[in-house]
Amino acid sequence: MDDKPYDDIDIDRNKLHVQTSYENGPDHLHGRGISPMSPYEQHEQSQRLDDELEMLRAETTVQRQHSQRESLSHARSLVRTRSRTKPEPEDDFDIGTTPVHEQTKIYQPPAKPSTQFAKFFVRIHESSFLVRYFCYIIPITLIILIPLLLGALRFKDNTVGGVDLVWFCIWLEIVWLTLWLSRIIAKCIPYPMGILSSLFTNGHKMWRDLGRQLEVPISLFFWWLAIEISFLPTMTNHHADGNKATLDWELTMNKVIVSIFVGATLNFVEKIIIQLIAISFHLRTYADRIEINKFETSSLVKLYVYSKEKIALKDSDFETSSPEQRSGIDSPMKYISRAGKGARQALHRVGNVAGKVAGDFTGRAVSKRSNHPAQVVLQLLSSTSGSQVLARRLYRTFTLEEAETVLGDDLRPAFDNNEEADAAFSMFDKDMNGDISMEELEAVCVEIGRERKAITASLKDLDSVVSKLDNLFLFIVAIITILVFISLISTSAAGVLTSAGSAVLALSWLFSATAQEVLQSIVFVFIKHPFDVGDRVTIYGNTGAFGKGDDYFVKEISLLFTEFKKMEGHVVQAPNSYLNTLFILNQRRSGGLAEAVPVTMKFGTTVEQLEGLRVKLLDFVGSENREYQHNILTELKTVYEAYSISMNVVFFYKSNWQNELLRLQRRNKFICALMVSMQGPSQSLPFHPQHNQNLSF
Repeated sequence: MDDKPYDDIDIDRNKLHVQTSYENGPDHLHGRGISPMSPYEQHEQSQRLDDELEMLRAETTVQRQHSQRESLSHARSLVRTRSRTKPEPEDDFDIGTTPVHEQTKIYQPPAKPSTQFAKFFVRIHESSFLVRYFCYIIPITLIILIPLLLGALRFKDNTVGGVDLVWFCIWLEIVWLTLWLSRIIAKCIPYPMGILSSLFTNGHKMWRDLGRQLEVPISLFFWWLAIEISFLPTMTNHHADGNKATLDWELTMNKVIVSIFVGATLNFVEKIIIQLIAISFHLRTYADRIEINKFETSSLVKLYVYSKEKIALKDSDFETSSPEQRSGIDSPMKYISRAGKGARQALHRVGNVAGKVAGDFTGRAVSKRSNHPAQVVLQLLSSTSGSQVLARRLYRTFTLEEAETVLGDDLRPAFDNNEEADAAFSMFDKDMNGDISMEELEAVCVEIGRERKAITASLKDLDSVVSKLDNLFLFIVAIITILVFISLISTSAAGVLTSAGSAVLALSWLFSATAQEVLQSIVFVFIKHPFDVGDRVTIYGNTGAFGKGDDYFVKEISLLFTEFKKMEGHVVQAPNSYLNTLFILNQRRSGGLAEAVPVTMKFGTTVEQLEGLRVKLLDFVGSENREYQHNILTELKTVYEAYSISMNVVFFYKSNWQNELLRLQRRNKFICALMVSMQGPSQSLPFHPQHNQNLSF
C-alpha cells in the first residue's frame, strides 16, 4: 500500500473494513505501549451484545405468553375495563407478602365454561358485587314469596307447626335476606377499620386487609345473630291459636340455632386469633427483610430509569463513537454495536409486556398504557441471567470513562437526595471499600432476585403452616360446638359428658404423644423459628452421615416437619418436635465469619518468620479487600515431640457462608496465597516426616 495519509483512503462505510497496515495512520501503536482495546474492554464489549440479545429474548418470550393468554382473557378484560385501573400493576411480591393470612376462595369458576348457563354464571361471578348479590338474592326470594302469597291470599288458615304460613314464610325471607345483609355489612367493615387504625398506627393497610379476610366469619356471626334474634319473636307472636307460649319444636329449634350461633361466634374468634398470629409472626420475622428488599428493588428501578433516559438522550454512551478510532479491532465492534442498537430500541416494550404478565398472574386489570420501569426490573430479577444483564446495564451507565468501578458520587444523579443515594450505594458496596465493581454489582442484583424468591417461598410455606393450624383450631371449635349442642338438647347432659370424658381419658395414651408433638411443633415454628426457606443451616446432634451434625438447605417448612436438602442433593425430612431440642446454626443470619487453617511447621521456626508470614497474608487480604477483612491471627497449638509445631492461621470473610460455592472459591484463594507466602526464600517450609533428619535444634 502507498504511503498516502490514512484519511485520504477511500473507505466504503457500508462494508466491514480491516486496515491491515497502518504504519502511517492514526491507529499506529508504536510508542503507545497499549492495545486498541484492553482485555477488560473487549470482555465488556462482548457481553454488551449478549445483554441486548438477552433483553430482546425476554421480551419475545413474554409477548408469546401474553398472546396465548389474550384469547382466554378477552371476555374478562371487557368486563374489567369498566372498573378502575391503576397506572402501575400491583406486584405479586406485594400481594404474596401481606401480613394477613389469606383464605383460599371457596368457589373457583372454570376457565373454559362449556355450557351457556356456565358462561352466564361465570360472567355474573366476575361482575360487580352489587350485580352478583342481586342475581343471587332474587331467585330464592321469589321462590319463598310464592307460598307466602298463597298463604296470604288463598290458604289463609294453613299453618306450619302451629304458626301461620305467612309468618313462617316471612321468617324464611328474613333468614335469606339477612344472610346477604350481613355479607354487605362485613364488606363495608374493612374501610372504617383502616380509618380508625390510621389514628394509632401507620399500618392501616394491614388492618384493612385483616378486615377483608374476616368478611366470611363476620357474615356468619351477624347472620346467625339475626336468626337467633328473629326466630322466637316471629314464631311465638303468630301462632294460629293465639297462644304465645313457646312450643316444644320451637324450643328444640332454638337450641339448635343457639348451638350453631355459638359455633359461628367461636369461629369468628378463632379467625381473629389466626390472623393476629399471622400478623405478629410476619412483623417479627419478615417485615425487615421485606422492607429491605423493596428498597433494594426501588433503588434498582430508579437506576434503570436514569439509565433508560441517558440512553434516550445520548445513545453513544454505549457505543464507540470516536471518528478517529478505526482500528481492525474497533471496526468489528462498531458494527456489532450497531447490530445491538436494534435490540435496544425494542426494550421500551418490555414494560408493557411485563405489566400484562403481572396482571395476568395476579388477576388484576392492567392498562395497556402501563409501561412502568418497575415491571422491566422485576422481569429481569426473576432469573439469574436477567439479574446479571440488569447489573451490567447499570454498570455501563454509571461507570465513567477509563474507570472500572462505580463511585458513590456516580449514583447521585439517579436519586432524589444524597441520603437515598448513599443508602443505595451502601447496598451495593458489600465490602465497604468505597467503590463498586461489575462483579460486585452482578452479585448484589442476583442476591436481590434470590431474596425475593426466598421470601415468597418461605411465606408460602408458612401460610400453609398457618392453614394447618387454622384447621386444628376449627376442629377444636367443632368439638366445643358439639358439646354445647349436647348439653342443650340432652336432659342428662352431665352424664353424657362424664361418660365421654372417661372414654377420652382412657384413650389418652393413644394420642398423648401426637398432642405433645403438635404442641412442640407449634412452639418451634411460630415462637423459636430458627430458619426460613432457602437458609443454609448446620444442625448439631445425632444427624448427618456420622451422627455428628451436618449442613443443610431448608427446602420446605410444614407444621409437623421440615424438609432439608443436603449439599450432595439428598432430601431429608425431620420432625419439628425433634428439631425443637437441637442446636441450630443459621448461616444466613450470621455476619462475617472467620475460618482457621491448620498448618504444620518445622521445629525451629522463629517468631520473626511467623510474623513475616502474617505480614504477607495481611498484604494479600488488603489487596483482596472485597472478599476478606483486613485481619490475620496466628495461634500456635502443639509441639510434636520436638520435631514440628502446629498452628492455626485465622482469616476473616466479609460475608457469611450462605453461598457455599462463593465460600469455597474464597477459601481456595486464601489457601493458595498461604502456600505461596510459605514458599518465599526467607520463610520456613512445612514439615514432612521423611525430612526429620535435616531438622536443626
